[in-house]
Amino acid sequence: MVIIWGLFALILVLVCINDFLFFRIENELVVALLILYIISCLCNISGGNIIAGAATATIVFLITWVLNRCNLIGGGDVKLLFPLLLFSENSLSSFFLITAIAGLILCGVYIFYGRRIFLFRKRFVTGLLRQQNKKHKKNNGNILNIALLSLRRITVNNTVLKQNTVSVLKQEIPYGIALSFGGFYVVFESLFAR
Repeated sequence: MVIIWGLFALILVLVCINDFLFFRIENELVVALLILYIISCLCNISGGNIIAGAATATIVFLITWVLNRCNLIGGGDVKLLFPLLLFSENSLSSFFLITAIAGLILCGVYIFYGRRIFLFRKRFVTGLLRQQNKKHKKNNGNILNIALLSLRRITVNNTVLKQNTVSVLKQEIPYGIALSFGGFYVVFESLFAR
C-alpha cells in the first residue's frame, strides 16, 4: 500500500514541477496515474465502488472539458483531474476543499509575486534548456528528461518564457499544483485512516 501511495505522491511532485516551470501537464504522468489507479484497485488499496467513481470522474471531466473549450481552465488540468477524482472517490468533498484552498493560496501568491515568479522561472528554465542542449550535443542521457518531461518539448522561444503582459487577474496560474495538493491530501487521509 505504501509503495502505491509513494508512487502516487512522486508522480504528483513531477506534475507540480512540470506545471510550475512549463505550464504543462504531460500525458505520460496522467497515464501513469491511471495505471496506478488500476493497480491499486486490483490490490484492493483504493476504490470501493469503481463504477460510481468512474461515473463521477467522467461527469466532472466532461464539465471541465466544456470549461476548457471556453478557455476557463487549462487542458492539462482537465486531464489531471480525471485520475485524481478516481483516487479520491471516497473523499471527494475533502479533495475539492483542499484543492480550492490550495488554489486560493496559489492565486494570492501569483497576484502578489507573479513578476518575481516569472523572472525566476524564466532564468531557471533557460538555464535548464542550455544545459540540456550541451548534454544533447554530447549525446549523453539526462535524468532531467525523465523528471522534467516538458523540458524536451519546449524551446527558448516558447510562450512559457515570454513576459506575461496581461493584468494580474488574467495571468496564467499553474493550477495543477492546487489539484496535486488535493491529491496529496487524499493520500494523507488514506494512509492515516486505515
